[in-house]
Amino acid sequence: MRGRRWLWIFVAVFLVCLLAKHFLLDTAAAASGEYVIDLDALHRVATSSGPLPQGIEVEQVGEFAFPRTMVVAGDGFRMHPMVLVAHRVVWPDRSVMIDTAMSPSAIQKLPGSHADQAAFERVLKAMRQASAIVFTHEHPDHVGGLAAAPQPDAVLPQVMMTREQLNSPQLERGELPPGILEKVVPRDYSGLYSVAPGIVLQKAPGHTVGSQIVYVELATGQRFLFVGDIAWSKDNIKLQTGRPALVTLIGKEDRPAVAAQVKALAHVPADVHVITAHDRAALAEDLAAGLFRKGFSVDDAR
Repeated sequence: MRGRRWLWIFVAVFLVCLLAKHFLLDTAAAASGEYVIDLDALHRVATSSGPLPQGIEVEQVGEFAFPRTMVVAGDGFRMHPMVLVAHRVVWPDRSVMIDTAMSPSAIQKLPGSHADQAAFERVLKAMRQASAIVFTHEHPDHVGGLAAAPQPDAVLPQVMMTREQLNSPQLERGELPPGILEKVVPRDYSGLYSVAPGIVLQKAPGHTVGSQIVYVELATGQRFLFVGDIAWSKDNIKLQTGRPALVTLIGKEDRPAVAAQVKALAHVPADVHVITAHDRAALAEDLAAGLFRKGFSVDDAR
């Protein structure tokens, strides 16, 4: 009798673990509602105000890794390498930055990580030289350059954070220099917001309350959607499988909203390049295709 009791306890625990794995690690959220990406409208706003940018640069400041099932629900436990990057949209006489990555000391706290100090130094120089700095969202691996800037007041005039980003509970204020956020002028917009010729913002709350898509159109005609962490991998979009419940619950995501955005991205035409923030394999493919210049061409004298 005692042996049978322990057998049934073991079976019950096993089934509970199996169910927990299914719901927490193997299951992604279903979409709720519809998220609309109107590329014609984005194009009209992007091309309405002046010369378009000539190119885009990318700086990789580090890497880390998560188990694959934490990135794409139900896809196994092999380690999935992820990159930490910042982008720089350039004209002959100015630049706009998209995200600022995070400092090497912060990167070292992530699992399986290594950092590139020289690359992050170029990010800090680019911030000082930028005409504007925008953020796909307010998590520390995207606003970390602001947190680590040695002279934050020198970059504050360029910082363009939305009111949602500034007021977000997901913005880790303790990582930022005291009083710096009070000096940032919040940007309020509905619909689409033109940052500069060729660069347009569209709100995409879900991963965080301040998440937004950054549309970029170059003088060459190339078009890009920088989607931040709506998807961690291109496979989230290709397979229509997002992050598992465990990750989204920890991150306090609006899971159905993110799923709707992932669904919308699957219908973007192939000639519009969807750029996810952390996909190492996609970054390598984009560099090989010549979409970006590797490394920031910052002026060391500034």
